[in-house]
Order: sequence, then C-alpha cells, then structure tokens
Amino acid sequence: MWKKLKLWLFPTEVEGFNYNAIDRDNDGLVQEGTPFERKVTVVKKTAKKPAAKKKTPAKKSPAKKTVKKSTPKKKK
Repeated sequence: MWKKLKLWLFPTEVEGFNYNAIDRDNDGLVQEGTPFERKVTVVKKTAKKPAAKKKTPAKKSPAKKTVKKSTPKKKK
C-alpha cells in the first residue's frame, strides 16, 4: 500500500514527468505546457569564492659553508 501511495505522490516512472526539472527562463514554472506544469521557488546560487592562493615558503638565504678546522698532524 505504501509503495502505491509513494508512486502516486512522487511519480518518477511516468512518461514526460521530470522530478528534477529546471526553470531555465526564471518565471517560476517548470515543465510548461505539459500536464505536469508546476510552480517552483527560485533559489539563487551563491557565487563561489576564488580559491585561496597557496603561500610560498619564505626564501631563505643560502647556508653558510663552514670550514672544517683540521688539527696539525703529529710527526712520528
């Protein structure tokens, strides 16, 4: 019984009916000129924010080269 009620309320398999119809001309009606014409509320889409720029790591100064101090060799 519930399946029949669900199909009656939400007819998805009826030819010509589009459950996810889109209002392209923004007049508040979808599927105009068909028996399934109905009013919809217009939902404004929010503008996407531009992607945040990735921070580049700070440039480091080149590492200082250290001179290895050698100990004088002992003579035998």
